Amino acid sequence: MTLSETGRLVLGRQFQQPDRRSCGAAVAVVAEALRNDTYARRLLAGGDDEFDREVRAMHRRITGLVDVSGALQLPWPRPLGTPPAALARQLDRGRRRRVVVSARTRPGVAWALVAAALLRGDLVPAYVGSRWLPRHVVLVVEAGEEVLRAYDPATGRVLRITHSEWLQGRLRVAGWRVPWLVIVPRERHSPA
Repeated sequence: MTLSETGRLVLGRQFQQPDRRSCGAAVAVVAEALRNDTYARRLLAGGDDEFDREVRAMHRRITGLVDVSGALQLPWPRPLGTPPAALARQLDRGRRRRVVVSARTRPGVAWALVAAALLRGDLVPAYVGSRWLPRHVVLVVEAGEEVLRAYDPATGRVLRITHSEWLQGRLRVAGWRVPWLVIVPRERHSPA
């Protein structure tokens, strides 16, 4: 994805998630800011307070009874973070155009799907965690030859993930090492 100047300012601002369970909501807010310059300018003008308000409101929406399009969804306990399907619907504004793909069992396929999505201009949330559970969400914003760049809401920084770190489950993302899930566009997904 090619980031606008406003998008680069949003990522450079180092917005951090306001609590330990809102990483997915922070990813949704930053994704919206990277796609919508008006929204991005509002976040930048409001600073950390505005970002915190937006993330908390987003977390309530993503885990609530209705999704962004007004369709019913299974409620989700907020202390458990952000369910991948709800985050996918939020990013697609309820149109269900994204699919959740396992990076845990097929890291090479997931990497290729992420890189291809980014080349087409899509943003890709990725769930990372321990060997046993996904625990954190980042937003992959750029792809290079052997590197992904991802916004990490725990630090507010854009970090670098190499292909070998991804394949070997040796990430350095907020204390988590293993890629678990990626949320990529459905119509371009092939189960390869």
